Amino acid sequence: MVEKKFFYRLNATLMVLLFLGIIIFVNLISFKYYKRIDLTKEKIHSISPQTKKIIKNLNTPVEILVFYREKINEKLKDLLEQYKTNSKFINYKFLDLDREVLLAKQYGITSYDTILIKSGENYEKIYSSEEKDITSAILKLTKRKKKNLCFTGGHGEKKLEELDLLKRQLEEENYEIKEILILRDGIPYDCDILIICGPQIDFMDKELEEVKNYLEKGKKLLLFLEPGNYPNITKFLDSYGIKIENDIIIDLASRRFLGDALTPLIMDYPYHEITKDFNVACIFSTVRSVKLKDNLPSEIKGDILARTSSASWAEKNMKDLEKGKVKYDENSDEKGPIPCCVIVEKEIKEGEKAKIAVFGDSDFITDKFINLSGNKDFVLNTINYLGEEEILISIRSKKEENQPLIASQKAGKFLFFYSVIIIPVLIIFSGTFITIRRRLIY
Repeated sequence: MVEKKFFYRLNATLMVLLFLGIIIFVNLISFKYYKRIDLTKEKIHSISPQTKKIIKNLNTPVEILVFYREKINEKLKDLLEQYKTNSKFINYKFLDLDREVLLAKQYGITSYDTILIKSGENYEKIYSSEEKDITSAILKLTKRKKKNLCFTGGHGEKKLEELDLLKRQLEEENYEIKEILILRDGIPYDCDILIICGPQIDFMDKELEEVKNYLEKGKKLLLFLEPGNYPNITKFLDSYGIKIENDIIIDLASRRFLGDALTPLIMDYPYHEITKDFNVACIFSTVRSVKLKDNLPSEIKGDILARTSSASWAEKNMKDLEKGKVKYDENSDEKGPIPCCVIVEKEIKEGEKAKIAVFGDSDFITDKFINLSGNKDFVLNTINYLGEEEILISIRSKKEENQPLIASQKAGKFLFFYSVIIIPVLIIFSGTFITIRRRLIY
């Protein structure tokens, strides 16, 4: 009997030691191989794909120093741990500002919660613990040169005040923004991408000749063109294999979801570097068709970037549309899907290409629309592709959104009666029963 008890105790002790050994082993492995799973819809607890691409392509060490007071910001520490896990070149430290006085003085740090990001002799100071600000600072330190984006004016184009959110995002991705008047200034020699955003009047032949000379140097053009008649621009684009007509896209499927047939929901993206990982819809407003010509010259390569749904068509009878008459005419209108965004590349000389991207809408990049669904990512990816900054082509981080409970009418009635009537009645009934029973007993 004693031997049996001893055997059971020994067996239990060994099982406990084995269990503890497994826990210690798993913990040691977890310290060396950090892995986490983010189950939120927008992956708000993970760094964005764009940040991952940027830091995985680092080839110089980056040190992040956080100057705190009394208590470490655990949320920030968790974020920085993800940076470190995704790049062997990133390290971080939390430093007590009151103790690291000399180091703080060396870098001019005077306030708590300042983040110092260093790479070699260069450094950036930021006062925000958001991912976009940290990544932007890393990008500025490790990217060799800012590229210049030149927005044209003088034709009723969208003003930069209307594109403030886009402008700020571009500056975070290390672009320089300029406004130019081609007739007065020409196109600056250091302009990397020329952007024409929603002109209300046509360009003059002399201006388009300037644009052509600019492109023939292997430069890049991004054009956002609203519905309307622009004969000079039409002729200019035709010479590069891009076909636009005086039409407007009607999409009945969008009317079902967005309440407006003139606001198509774009979800059809033929494969291209710009949209290869794109799985989100874009919401445009009053869109024209933008197509490629059937027979492109040998030196020009073209791709469709986006199309509307099969429930759409290109309405060509603009007079009926102005009167509020919306009806598909198989004899004159073109059935969807309709291309609304294309890109062409023209070989200038070996290793040098002119690139033109044309969107059939300009409203979708204004402050009113740009944060809707995938609008921001689409335009930024296009700009990064034109600017040969492929490392920045990605889906950017999303803000946490409220997730309301949407119940059917029957479920809503059940929840109401259950919580407001049934539960209170049961509580009253049980309380009354217990009170009466106690009185009868005593």
